[in-house]
Amino acid sequence: MNVQRTVAALAAAFALGGCAGTFRSHEPSPGIYRLHASPVATVATPLEATLVIAEPAARHELDTDRIVVTLRDRRLDAYAGARWSAPLPKLVERLLVDGFRSSGAFHAVVTERSAFGGRYLLQLEIDEFAADYGAPGGPPVARVALHGEVGVSGERRLIGVVSGSAAVPASADRQREVIAAFEAAYADAAQQIIAAVNAAAAVDAAAPGHH
Repeated sequence: MNVQRTVAALAAAFALGGCAGTFRSHEPSPGIYRLHASPVATVATPLEATLVIAEPAARHELDTDRIVVTLRDRRLDAYAGARWSAPLPKLVERLLVDGFRSSGAFHAVVTERSAFGGRYLLQLEIDEFAADYGAPGGPPVARVALHGEVGVSGERRLIGVVSGSAAVPASADRQREVIAAFEAAYADAAQQIIAAVNAAAAVDAAAPGHH
């Protein structure tokens, strides 16, 4: 089945909506989807430090609450009648805070909007967060890629460059299965980020002269 037929088959339940609105959802109201932070590896002894997570940056096409799709010709589109529960950078920020808190690696984890500062600062960019219909036939592949830096904020000192990426095929061309693939891909990519940040902070905390 080619991409056009695949998309047409989805039109009734999870349609693509381009700038011209070629495909429109037949659902009575838009579907709003949020992702959940998956369990991560925990740290036995937390650092006596606070991690500040900046809202991730994203390219224009990803800085939206629309669920982005990549077509075979590399054009970007978005599902009609389906949106994330918040613009993607804010959604990922919330997931990161929940993930780092569950890891137990830091005394506290806050966003930049907090009234309290922290020793460590994580700044990420969202490179990819799309359902990829590039392969001929079959369901899309949820692709997630993040990269960024962690540093000592007061000293403006970089202690690590981190990245995480994953690609998870949806089990079917339906809303529930595509969102589940996104959740799995994000969980894998975030686990890589969390492990790398926790390790970099632990090394810095153990270095001579740390205070």
